[in-house]
Order: sequence, then C-alpha cells, then structure tokens
Amino acid sequence: MGKYLETGKVSMKAQITYRFDVGVGSIIPFIRVFLAYALWKVLFAAKTEIGGMSFEMMMTYHLVASFLTRLDQSVNMVWDMAEEIREGRFSKYMVRPISPLGHFLAESLAKTLYILLVTLATVAFLAVVMRRILVPPSSLANLAGACLMGFMGLVFLSLLNYLTALLAFKFNDITGWHIMKNNAVDFLAGALVPLSLLPAWIQDVMRFFPFYYVYYYPASLYLGLKTEQFVTGLIVMAIWIVLLWGLSVIVYHRFRRIYEGVGN
Repeated sequence: MGKYLETGKVSMKAQITYRFDVGVGSIIPFIRVFLAYALWKVLFAAKTEIGGMSFEMMMTYHLVASFLTRLDQSVNMVWDMAEEIREGRFSKYMVRPISPLGHFLAESLAKTLYILLVTLATVAFLAVVMRRILVPPSSLANLAGACLMGFMGLVFLSLLNYLTALLAFKFNDITGWHIMKNNAVDFLAGALVPLSLLPAWIQDVMRFFPFYYVYYYPASLYLGLKTEQFVTGLIVMAIWIVLLWGLSVIVYHRFRRIYEGVGN
C-alpha cells in the first residue's frame, strides 16, 4: 500500500506544478451548464416539468453531472499510457515491484482528489451566481449516498479507461476506440441529458449496467429521486467493478506476452 501512496503523492505534486492548466480545466466543463441553461430555458417555456424534473432540478442535475465529469482524470491518462506502450517506455512497470493497474488507479485517484479541491471552488461560485435556479440536496443521507455512488463510478471509469489504454498493445492508434468510448459513456451515463428522458423500458434495462450509476444516478439521488434503487445500485456497481478488475488483470497478462518493449 505504501508504494501506491507514494505514487499518489508524486501525482499530486505534478498537478500542483501545473496550477494554471488545472484551474482552466476546472472551469471549461461547466460551460456545459450555461449551454444547458440556454437550451432548457426554451424547452421549459411551455412546460413546468420534463422527465420528472422542474427547470431548477434540471439545472442542478447538469451542475452535479458536470462536476462528476470533471472529477474523472483517468480519461486523460489513457493517452499517456498508450504513448508509453507505443514508445517502449511501459517496460518500466514490468521491472518494478508494482502493479500497472494499481499504479494507474493510484495516480488517477490522486489527480481526482486534487481536482476535487480545485473544482469545489468553481461549484461554490456557480452555486452563488445561480442560487435562484438551483436546489439544495434533498437530505444529508441522499447527499452521502450520491458521494458514495459517485466514488464507485469514478473507480469503474478508471478501470474502463485502463482497459482502453491496454488496447495500445494491439493497435498502433487507439484514438478511435477512446473517442468512441467517451461518447458512449457520456450518453449512457447521462452526462449529456438525463436518462429519465428515455423510454421507461430502456431505463429498466440500463439499471443492470454500470453507466446508469456513474453520473445520472448520483445526480438523481442528490435531488431526492430514485432513492429506492440505492441498494440495487451499490450491488450492481460492486459486481461490475469486480468484473472489470478481473478482466483488466487477465487482459494485461495476455498482452504483456506479445509486448516487445522496443517501441515503434
């Protein structure tokens, strides 16, 4: 455990070094909130409720979803890891007494922790500016549940992004795979629009898949919606995390056999 804590510390120091880049990056995702405001303002002109949400709830949903989206730092680490594999620098993980997966998760969570501290300031500012169109958490219990589910969602995304990076063992360029995966996750996880706008039968099916609980469910739980699905969500996410963890280990050990470590 000490090895991974040191990995996290080094990652945290690297984030502090590039404070300006991190600061700008913490603002950009929330531009989506203002775009959502312009869109939903028009749609709610003739309605008081869409998909079971009022205008205030919809804006709060987008703020929470954008916040969770920003916390996922593993999505950017895919490029770095893929480049290390292509250039032969990935060999360093094979000779060190440390798991590549453990290193990836430790670095990802350390970056997320730092981004969390920085992004909270942005969220607080937006909460003040938009206080008339935002709603507070439905209860402290629901807020705690949303935080727990959000954390599990970040772990799931880190494992998914690790698997995506491993594709560099087989493919010279994984750009298409990575972009396709990001777009699919944004839609399936509810980062673009709430999943409550989809037909009921699709929502029922999606409850058995992890994406439902990555962005959509934590934001809904914050608003006091779908609270009866909390235990189910924990079980589903735990199962998928274990499955992806096992798959990550299997894929790595299979791909490392074909890795020559000399780069392109």
